[in-house]
Amino acid sequence: YPVFYLIYYSMFSGSLISAKKTFVGLDNYKELFGSETFRMVLVNTVVYTVLFVSLTMVLAVIIAVWLNGSKHKKLWLMDPDTGFLNMVITKLGFAKFPFLSSPSTSMFSLVLVMVWKSVGYYVLLIMAALQTVPSNIYEAAELDSTPKWRVFFKITLPMISPTILFTSVVASIASFKIFDSVNVMTQGGPVDSTNTLVYYIYSFAFRYGKPGMACAAGVILLILVCIMTYVQFGVGKKRVHYQ
Repeated sequence: YPVFYLIYYSMFSGSLISAKKTFVGLDNYKELFGSETFRMVLVNTVVYTVLFVSLTMVLAVIIAVWLNGSKHKKLWLMDPDTGFLNMVITKLGFAKFPFLSSPSTSMFSLVLVMVWKSVGYYVLLIMAALQTVPSNIYEAAELDSTPKWRVFFKITLPMISPTILFTSVVASIASFKIFDSVNVMTQGGPVDSTNTLVYYIYSFAFRYGKPGMACAAGVILLILVCIMTYVQFGVGKKRVHYQ
C-alpha cells in the first residue's frame, strides 16, 4: 500500500497544509529530470554509494582478516580532540585539508565519516564468516607452501563470498538512504555538493512544501534501489560460492 500510494501521490501537486490536490500526471517527473539540481543529486548519490560501499567493503575485509589472525590486536581509534587527520597532514608538510568547507572535498569527507561509522558493523559480519572457514583448508595450503596472497584470493574470499554479497547489498541500500549525516554535517552544501536523494526528498516535502515532487523523487529512489539490488544479485550468482 505505501508503494502504490507513493506512486499515486507523485502524480498530484499541492502542499502539506492544503487539502486541495491537483492531478498533474507525469509533470512532477518532467520537472525533476529537467532540473540541473536533481541531476546533480543523482550523480552525488551514485558517487557516494560507489565510494562508500567500495571503501567499507575493502576495509571491513582487511580489518576482519587482520583481527581474525590474532586475539591480541586492537583497533586504533581517532582522537577528535587533537584533529588527528590534519595533524598527520601538517606533519607531512602539507596544508590542512578543507574537508567539509570546500565543494571539491566535501563528498569525500562525508564518505570518510560514514565509512568510519559503519565499518565496524561489517567487520563483525565478515569476521563471523571467517570463523566458519574450515582450518584444515588453510593447513593444507600451508603444507603446500601456498603464498599468503594466493590463499587470500583463492580460499578466503571465495569461502566468505556469500557474506560479502549480503553486506554489499545492505551497505548499498543504506548508502542510498543516507540522510542523518547530511542533515547534521552539511545540509546538502556547499553548493549542493553533498545533496543526496533522500535529503532532496526531505527538502521538497518539508522545506518547500511540495509533497508531490517529493513522492516523485521517492519513486525514482525506489526504482534505483531495485535496479541496483537486482544487478548485485545477478553479478553475485556468477561470483558467489555457496558451501
